[in-house]
Amino acid sequence: MKNNKPVKLEDLISEIELQIDDTFTFINTNTGEVITLMREEMRAAEDEEPLEKFPDWQRENIEKAIIITEDEDGVYLDFTLRNNFNEYQIIEEFIISHQDQKNREVLYDTIQGRGAFRRFKDKIVELGVDSQWYTYKDSKIKQLVIEWCKEHNLEIQD
Repeated sequence: MKNNKPVKLEDLISEIELQIDDTFTFINTNTGEVITLMREEMRAAEDEEPLEKFPDWQRENIEKAIIITEDEDGVYLDFTLRNNFNEYQIIEEFIISHQDQKNREVLYDTIQGRGAFRRFKDKIVELGVDSQWYTYKDSKIKQLVIEWCKEHNLEIQD
């Protein structure tokens, strides 16, 4: 596959951070465009449903989905990485890497059981380590995206 245009790193990072269920993300390697489509739009393209059944605002995406599903030249790469991004694991790694033993213990206790994400986010603010967390998380997401792009021979534009 020949990649004509690099993709913006920021666009790919944004897609991972959003993590919207029932969406699929593709990269047009000819243009560098990042395309996010709903499951319903992909299903409509695969089932060859008439566009008239859908509202105007959705037709453009279904047309893109049709092009993607019929892509035989490998122009579109599937960038649906929600299975590769595990925020809970990154939280655990952040806690382990944290310098303050007492904070590590408090944060680890915070992420046990239901509501772990909300409690964690509240606790990092309370402990004053929220900026450290977001820097750490951003770094991990960026690393994931860069590694994925290397594996797929996709050039990145910063």
